[in-house]
Amino acid sequence: MVGEKSLKLAVPYKKVGNGRLAWAQMVAEFCGHPEKKMKFIGVTGTDGKTTTVNILAAMLKKAGIRTSMSSTVGAVIGKSKVSSKVLQTGSPSPDVLFPLLLEMKKKGMEMVVLETTSHGLNQDRFGDIIFEVGVITNLASDHMEYHGNIKEYRRVKARVIDKSKKVVLNELGGEYEYFKRKASKKAVSFNRKKGVRNVSYVFGGNGIKQRAEIKYGSKWVRIETLLLGDYNLENILAVGKVAELFGIKQADFVEAINNFVGVEGRLVRVANNKGVNAMVDFAHTEQGLKGILSLVNTKLKKKDEKIIVVFGCNGDRDRTKRAPMGKVAAKLSDVVIITNEDPRNEDPGQIFEDIEKGLKKGGMKFGKSYFREDDREKAIEKAVRMAKKGDWVLCLGKGHEKTINIGSKFLDWDEREVLRKALL
Repeated sequence: MVGEKSLKLAVPYKKVGNGRLAWAQMVAEFCGHPEKKMKFIGVTGTDGKTTTVNILAAMLKKAGIRTSMSSTVGAVIGKSKVSSKVLQTGSPSPDVLFPLLLEMKKKGMEMVVLETTSHGLNQDRFGDIIFEVGVITNLASDHMEYHGNIKEYRRVKARVIDKSKKVVLNELGGEYEYFKRKASKKAVSFNRKKGVRNVSYVFGGNGIKQRAEIKYGSKWVRIETLLLGDYNLENILAVGKVAELFGIKQADFVEAINNFVGVEGRLVRVANNKGVNAMVDFAHTEQGLKGILSLVNTKLKKKDEKIIVVFGCNGDRDRTKRAPMGKVAAKLSDVVIITNEDPRNEDPGQIFEDIEKGLKKGGMKFGKSYFREDDREKAIEKAVRMAKKGDWVLCLGKGHEKTINIGSKFLDWDEREVLRKALL
């Protein structure tokens, strides 16, 4: 046994300075230290982690590098998928992570791309893993119930810098100067306003595509991708910087971006015969909502089309983000329906009241432009009933997740299927 306190026990016991790190080190030792036999890329940030991890893995595979990955939506070992239910989180605990890495090594993997959440970094779940490149996509308020304040959250995110040989930073992603100081000479950066030009959107039978010219090294390259919005252009730029650091050919980078089919639960369109633009996305922060709603408002919808948003906030989690999310929704949509996301043991009424403060500040009125329906399925059905042909129904917050947590119960949930059913 190991622990951080001085104890006298009847079994062998060793006092350590960091119990969580010792746990990770012991599991790594038990697994034969697979982390020493592969190379790693770590991706952290408030938003965009999962998408960036998945694009990176696809791009590295295209370049001929045997690559595996682990993210919120699951892990991939070669051609085999490991569900998110097995991983439980974007950054699994050491007793899950290191056996997973061992399997990756047995399959002959050379590179592993890991989603590195703030919880995972703070709890030393990665043990002694060193990243060839660490990526910080952005930083905005989230998980304040755990970190306490934005400065502590920022400090924890910056731990990826200490574990990385090189660091890719977003100049427009929040707290850039802080991260740059921490990274010093290890940092390379990207800037969407300088690295993207000639953006346009194409509507076709295969969905909506975004066209743009992206700065790759000293050259401009053309892309046409299913990844939409400025936030995804930033994810692509981050991947481009990693590709440059690894010396990947421009053609491989472009082909990987153009062929990327997206991430489960991220801006997924649900086809229907009503002519409604129906989408599911995992957006669950102020920044995430703003990105989706700004995209639809400024790039996708026509003048007379309305935006109807269904969302909520996690219970027993960060309350500070609720009002700001409500305000963003009020400013950038026409109708908002507040519903359960994962209330857990918190009163849904309290969650609603917290969000409602932002809705009111944004100028909305209850019963006219915003509504409350705790039953998420009924909320989605209500949104569809209110929608006319051409309108946009955006179901945000659940994305890929397969359960909804109400009290002590985990109920089966598939947001796309619920929306699809409502649209029949």
